Amino acid sequence: MLMLLLLLGPSSGLGALVSQDPRTAVCKSGTSVMIKCHSVGIQATTVFWYRQFPEQGLTLMATSNVDSKAAYEQGFSETEFSISHPNTTFSSLTVMSVKPADSSLYFCSASNTALGRDQRLRQEPCQQPPSSPPHRTPGALWKELRREKNHSFSD
Repeated sequence: MLMLLLLLGPSSGLGALVSQDPRTAVCKSGTSVMIKCHSVGIQATTVFWYRQFPEQGLTLMATSNVDSKAAYEQGFSETEFSISHPNTTFSSLTVMSVKPADSSLYFCSASNTALGRDQRLRQEPCQQPPSSPPHRTPGALWKELRREKNHSFSD
């Protein structure tokens, strides 16, 4: 058996609501599972589909505009992840022929601005800030930054 965790709950902001169902799905390897994304209070002309593995950030899988073929990111394809976006209130992602590596959280998000083919979002790797030496406490670092600021602006 394979477990796909699909959604923690609906999200909303600025009066718009995007929800997914089913909340969770357990299925056998080789079967398919459809995740539905519904929007209320927003004309979802563009829908973004993400996947997140435990202890990792979100990975953009694909972007779709209403009634258009989805644009897939590298490593994702229509044969594995079929996307339908027939109108501004509904989109679906079907994980085809599920395998254990597909166990993950899946998320959709919506925008009321359509993106042209040349305006696709690009996901950049997250850059970690340089780490401080372990002996510096947050208080010491704060004092150092204040000293640098005062030094650079002194007359």
